[in-house]
Amino acid sequence: YFHNLKFDGEFIISWLFKNNYKYDEKLTHNSFSTIVSDTGIFYKITIVYDGNKRNKKKIEIFDSLKKLPFKVSQIAKDFHLPIKKTSINYDKYIPIDEELPNDYIKYVDNDSNIIAMALDIQLKQGLTSMTNGADALKDFKKTIGKRFFEANFPILDEKTDNDIRKSYRGGFVYVNPRYAEKDIGKGIVFDVNSLFPSQMYYRPLPIGIPKYFKGKYKDDSIYNLYISHIKVDFKLKNDYIPTIQDKKSFIFSSTEYITNTHGELIELFLTSVDIELMFKHYDIMQIEYIDGYKFMSTTGIFKPYIDKWMNIKENSVGAIRQLAKLMLNSLYGKFGTNTDCTRKIPYFEDGIVKWKKGKTEKRDSVYVALASFVTSWARYTTISTAQKCYDRFIYADTDSLHLIGTDIPEAIKDIVHESHLGYWKHESTFAKARFLRAKTYIEFEIINEDKFNKMNDEWKESNTSRNPYLYKEGDNYLYMNVKCAGMTNEIKNTVTYDNFKFGFSREYGKLRPKHVKGGILLVDTPFNIRK
Repeated sequence: YFHNLKFDGEFIISWLFKNNYKYDEKLTHNSFSTIVSDTGIFYKITIVYDGNKRNKKKIEIFDSLKKLPFKVSQIAKDFHLPIKKTSINYDKYIPIDEELPNDYIKYVDNDSNIIAMALDIQLKQGLTSMTNGADALKDFKKTIGKRFFEANFPILDEKTDNDIRKSYRGGFVYVNPRYAEKDIGKGIVFDVNSLFPSQMYYRPLPIGIPKYFKGKYKDDSIYNLYISHIKVDFKLKNDYIPTIQDKKSFIFSSTEYITNTHGELIELFLTSVDIELMFKHYDIMQIEYIDGYKFMSTTGIFKPYIDKWMNIKENSVGAIRQLAKLMLNSLYGKFGTNTDCTRKIPYFEDGIVKWKKGKTEKRDSVYVALASFVTSWARYTTISTAQKCYDRFIYADTDSLHLIGTDIPEAIKDIVHESHLGYWKHESTFAKARFLRAKTYIEFEIINEDKFNKMNDEWKESNTSRNPYLYKEGDNYLYMNVKCAGMTNEIKNTVTYDNFKFGFSREYGKLRPKHVKGGILLVDTPFNIRK
C-alpha cells in the first residue's frame, strides 16, 4: 500500500519501464498492468517479476487513500495510534549518495507505520476490498442476502441507467449572498449526525425495475417516486434559497445555483424530491414535461446495516469507531458507480511516464437511482432547514449550517442531539467570521482553556514558532478555522482575519505536480483567492 498512489505510482512505473518491464494487461513475465481511471485516479499496479504462466510471482500495489481517505496526521489522531506524523524540511536537497538524516528516517518510518497500523486494524475486521465503497457494498449484501439485494436493486439497461444518472448530483454548498464577504459577529454551527446514512434509514427510496413514462408523472400509489426529464424557465422567489444547478449548461457555471433563467428553457433531470423543492423555491414561468421513470419505494431496507454500524460507532473509540463511520458513509456512493471504466494506459517517452486513453470499457451499474435519491433527500434536509432559518442563514456545506447568533433556532430545537442519527449536533460557536464563497471561509471558534492549552502544546512539539491558529481576545480562547480549497498548511500559517479576502495571494506554498524523469516533482506555484 502507498498513501496516495497517484504520486508514488509514477516513480514505480518509471522504474519499471527503465528496468525493461513492459506494460501488458495479460501480465506475462517481466510485465505490469495498472488500474487507473480515465480521470487519472490510481487504484492498483500489478507487477509480474518471475514464475511461469501457472505460477506467476507478482506484487500488487494498492492505494491506502481509497481505504483511509484522510491525511496521515489525521489517521494517527483519529485511530488513537501510539505514534504521530512528524515534519521535515521538504525543500532541503539531499544528494543521492549522502546518508539520510535521522529526522528524515523517522519521518518515513512514522508515515509508513501509521498507515500500516490503521490498515492492519481494517483488514482484521474483514474489510479487504480495494476501496471503502466496495467493502461497504459487500457487507450490505451479506447483511440483507444476495437474492434480496438482486431483487430490489436489479441491473438496469444502459439507456435507463444513463437517463437516471443525469439526476445524480452531490451535496448543497452555498453562501447566502447577503452575508458574502461581510464581517460577521457571533454565530453558531450545526452538523447533521450521519446525514447520508440517516436519509437511507428514514426516507422512502427507489427499488426494482422502473417504469418509463411520457409527459408528466401521474400520481401512482405503487410507483410513488419518480425522476422527471423537463425543460423549465423559472425565477427564484424573494427570500428563498436557490436549489437548482445545471452541470451541462453553457449559460450557467456548473457550480452556480441558478436564480433566474431569463426566459430560456433549461433541460433538467430531477428526482421527485428535487422537483418538490423547485416548486417551493421558484416561480415557474414555463415548464415542459418530456418523459421520465417511476419507481416503487421502500423505507427501512438499510436499517439492519445502519443499526449494526451505528451500534459499533456509538460503543467504540479510536480505530473501530472510525471504521464504523467509513462503513456508514461509503455505501450510498457505491450505488452510483460509473459504468464507464475506461482506463488510462502508461507509456514511456523521453524518459518520462505519459498517459493515453485505453479502449472503451463498460461494466454493469449497481443501482444509480438509489444514490440519486439519497443525495436528493440530503439536499432537501439541509436546504429546507436553512430556509426555515433564512434570516440567520449564512452558509451551508452538505451537512452543516452556519448561522448568525448563538441561540438554537426554532426549526431544529427539538432535534438537537450529540449523536442521534439524523439529529443536528452543535458543532461549534464562533466569535467572528467571514465567508467568501463555497468552501472558502474563516471562523474564529470559541474553545475552552483546556483545549486551547492542549492544542498549543501539540503545536510546540514540532514547531518553534507561535501557533498561528490560536488567539486570546478578552475572556475568549479562539481557534482560527480556515477553509479554502487548494490552500496548503504552509499558506494557512500566514492567514489572519484581516488578510483573508479576495485578492489574498502568496508567491509560494501551492504545490503543482509536474511529470519529470523518474516520477513527479512538486513545484511551488503562486496561490491566489480570486473572485
